[in-house]
Amino acid sequence: MKPKTWQGDAMVGRMAAIDVGSNTVRVMAAELLADGRLVKFADEFLMTALGRGLADSGQMPTEAIATTAEFVRAFLAECGPLDEVYCVGTAAARDASNTRQLQEALQAQAGVKLRVLSGAEEARLTYVGAISATGDLQGRRPLVADIGGRSTEMALEDAGGLHTASINVGARSITEEHLRSDPPTRAEVMAARRTTKLALGQAANLLGKADLCVVTGGTACSAALLAGNLWDMSLWRLQRLRRELCAMPLAMRRQALVFDPSRAEVICGGLLVLEALVAHSAVRRIRISTGGLREGLLLTNTGVTEIVSRMAKPQWPGT
Repeated sequence: MKPKTWQGDAMVGRMAAIDVGSNTVRVMAAELLADGRLVKFADEFLMTALGRGLADSGQMPTEAIATTAEFVRAFLAECGPLDEVYCVGTAAARDASNTRQLQEALQAQAGVKLRVLSGAEEARLTYVGAISATGDLQGRRPLVADIGGRSTEMALEDAGGLHTASINVGARSITEEHLRSDPPTRAEVMAARRTTKLALGQAANLLGKADLCVVTGGTACSAALLAGNLWDMSLWRLQRLRRELCAMPLAMRRQALVFDPSRAEVICGGLLVLEALVAHSAVRRIRISTGGLREGLLLTNTGVTEIVSRMAKPQWPGT
């Protein structure tokens, strides 16, 4: 990036990072200052469900594509002039046959170019972003996992470098494949657990090496908020939360997720994946990070190592 200089070198650039996910589109804008700080000033999300029905149709819904492009356009207009915009797509964009339609809509309506990430690229960028927001990790060997709508990305760094895995299970894919009743039946939950366990077996080597499990994404952050802002959680506490949510009908789950009601339709699937991931890890507990792919995009492209925020801390229920 070749940033512009504004206001006597006090600011050297304004940029945005856009994560076009299978469930949710997440957008963030930050200022790169001359003293080397990257300061976040806008942060929004919208569940557009690009991955809804993708396993059956092979395509992202046209309505979801239009909603995604309009949301990105409105956000960028609100942020004002920007020097750089980094826009990436993940599993839905990787898997769908109409990815070009999404790219054309984003270009026409929002003026941005969508780059589709491989699973390995997504895992690497998420690792950078999550670690930057996790605090002191000196001497630790953390596994970073991001449970998305159609896939779960994992990364672990050791003396041999950064090792990644992309597993084809996520909150929406597990929900649509198995959890079709309201609320899910015991048989459906058991089938979902079997599918997830089998898929996570592909990453057994990574899960067994870590001495800390850092999880990011909508499922993990929702779990923390539902548990009363508990950002370090044992397997036992997670299992209890999953059982409570999966016993509720959809209407009650929407009420419980007052901070993000749209996630109620996939939260059970996401928690089942999260529970299985923790159960298969060596440490059997998680630390939940608010950093992720967008932060990794900005940090990687600017060379900065930390993002600070000038936004007021959100007051979630229970704080």
